[in-house]
Amino acid sequence: MDMGRILEDSFKYPASNWKRVLIFGVIVLIYQFSLQFFMLYINASILVVLLIIPFIISYLLLEGYQLRAIGTSINGEMEPPKLNNWLKMLVDGFKLFIVGLVYGIIPGIILGVGFVLLFTVPSGLNLLGILILLLGLVILFIVSLIMVMAISNMAYYGKLEAAFKLGEIKERIRKLGWLNYILVLIIVVLLGALLSVGAAFVSFIPILGFVLACFIVYPYLYLFIARAYALIYLETMEDEPEEPLTEMKNFPGTETNPN
Repeated sequence: MDMGRILEDSFKYPASNWKRVLIFGVIVLIYQFSLQFFMLYINASILVVLLIIPFIISYLLLEGYQLRAIGTSINGEMEPPKLNNWLKMLVDGFKLFIVGLVYGIIPGIILGVGFVLLFTVPSGLNLLGILILLLGLVILFIVSLIMVMAISNMAYYGKLEAAFKLGEIKERIRKLGWLNYILVLIIVVLLGALLSVGAAFVSFIPILGFVLACFIVYPYLYLFIARAYALIYLETMEDEPEEPLTEMKNFPGTETNPN
């Protein structure tokens, strides 16, 4: 696996079509804006009701577009996909939410039990709470590794159930080598964290900084990660037919044009 090529390509990918990045930035801006106000006015019932709708819609669109970027990248596209077929993008975002929910149930329950034992019961059970928390973190780490490949598998096949083909998913990771896979994901996460820190610093600039972060930095970050996931997945397909065994050929946004 050529990690350098994956990272270099992923960094260049968002910049291949800034117009689409900026359009995606509108979705990110709505999401971040509604999230900020939602957190500020969570006790104001009317405002919460008004803000929850754009928050949910923008969140699903954001997730759906990232899934589309993974899918079209696996299919050979060299730039971010078009933002069209909005209903399908919403549905895809919901699929991604379901995948995260299902994969997160077990580690979430274990971590929850650990927190309860650590902070809300007599001190004699604190050690047990710490041990359960550590176990939960280990399981969360393993599940996260599997879920990354599961998301790419779903993007490739275009079907929700593909995210739960655990045998195929583990086999794809085995082809890469678990250590190589873990290493490249750690690097991607660290670079993503640096971009997030950059977005946070930009956001300190009153009003303009928040807008710039939403229109440029965050969309760039999301597309960088989506591209990296796709390229990692492609490394598992070297001995497979070049013609996709998938619905991705007709995935919305696969046509390349300047818009």
